[in-house]
Amino acid sequence: MRLWKKISIITIVILLAVVVTCSTLLLLQAKDSMIQLTTEQAQTEQRNLSTSFSEMVQYYLDNESKPVVKQSGINYCFKRLAGNSSVLIGGDGTIYSAVSVKPEKILPIDSSHEQRTSLEKIEGRNILIVGSGLILLNDSYSVYIVKDVTGIFNNIAAMTWRFVLICGIGVIAGTLLIILFVRKASKPLISLQDITRRIAVGEYDKRAQIQSKDEVGGLARDFNAMADAVQSHISDLEDTAKRQQLFIGGLTHEFKTPMTSMIIHSDTLLSADLSKEEAQNSLIHIHAQCRWLERLTQKLLKLITLEEDIRIQPENIKRLFDDIIESTAEAMRERNTPLKSECNLETLKMDYDLMKSLLINLIDNASKASEPGQPIALRAYGNTLEVQDNGKGIPQGDIERITDPFYMVDRSRSKKNGGSGLGMALVKRIADAHDARLVIDSQTNVGTTMKIIFPGNPSS
Repeated sequence: MRLWKKISIITIVILLAVVVTCSTLLLLQAKDSMIQLTTEQAQTEQRNLSTSFSEMVQYYLDNESKPVVKQSGINYCFKRLAGNSSVLIGGDGTIYSAVSVKPEKILPIDSSHEQRTSLEKIEGRNILIVGSGLILLNDSYSVYIVKDVTGIFNNIAAMTWRFVLICGIGVIAGTLLIILFVRKASKPLISLQDITRRIAVGEYDKRAQIQSKDEVGGLARDFNAMADAVQSHISDLEDTAKRQQLFIGGLTHEFKTPMTSMIIHSDTLLSADLSKEEAQNSLIHIHAQCRWLERLTQKLLKLITLEEDIRIQPENIKRLFDDIIESTAEAMRERNTPLKSECNLETLKMDYDLMKSLLINLIDNASKASEPGQPIALRAYGNTLEVQDNGKGIPQGDIERITDPFYMVDRSRSKKNGGSGLGMALVKRIADAHDARLVIDSQTNVGTTMKIIFPGNPSS
């Protein structure tokens, strides 16, 4: 059998197996999902009916002692709530039923009164029964929801046949295309086979010549370019791995400040005797930090891993500064490095969450580089956001490399403070995404000023 036939048969068999398997799994999943959704809806409807009925009876008949009045009241309450699939069974039999099926015979409710579900085929129809028991005025009752779900099974059957038709057409079309392309693609291999045989008998000077742009010529060119392709592929893999590592490391780095704040607030909630207002404020703070982490995760994923553009819009700088001060308050208090803000600017176009992350990174670095008692300044003026400290400073030789991923000026101090060398890399990435310039002015043992200078005219 020729090679093109073997390849065609194998490919068609694989195609058929994949199509059949995927279609079967999709159909089974769709069927289960539709039945489960219908069952859950019926269970919820029955549960709501039972609860509402119980509450209504308790409200109107709790103090009633006459049996006739009780029975009439129960019947009235259930009719007010019942739909065209509702059934109420009492000790003496059926009190109310809007269906022809007798669910108490198919799905009896035991003494536990727990909700039960059954899907039965009755007289050629698919019937879904959901029921539970309850005690009302010292008597036992059973509440049922009986639904005819034959239409759902008919839809599933119709969907199955549509799948079979579509898959059949797809397999036939795929088979014809596979045979056509495989046969055409295999012809140039005959020439390559001949060259291989001549080399095998000792004609070692024979080589596959690049004479055309068909598959054989492409194979020869691909072999010559293989080393370059492998190197390029490895470079792409390294770049992808670096972005992924930067993203994962960046997330870990960005989690520290909000996680510290949330841990402190949660510990306070667990251990301290707080007033209701104080506890509510702590919960609001924890919730806000969680939402920020969620948004920041998605935006870092787009910015670092997917390299997508961000959406910027005018944001209130005073609100941004207040948010940052609140998020870093615990860390600043713990390190005794007070944060002072000065805002002479109303708005700037930015992504609020990413810019908040950028400034928190700069403030965190400034706090780590400062001695206890040394203040940190957060300023906004012109088209510039600025963070200034009077700490250890950065050696001039390290300023150009400080934004490289995983680069640390003082590794021992960075590791001691939990640093990963990613903070400034993220700062640079976020600034670049805003078309803003990161300007670093630092002197050893004097301090550091980090400026984010936005393009365009300031909004004051």
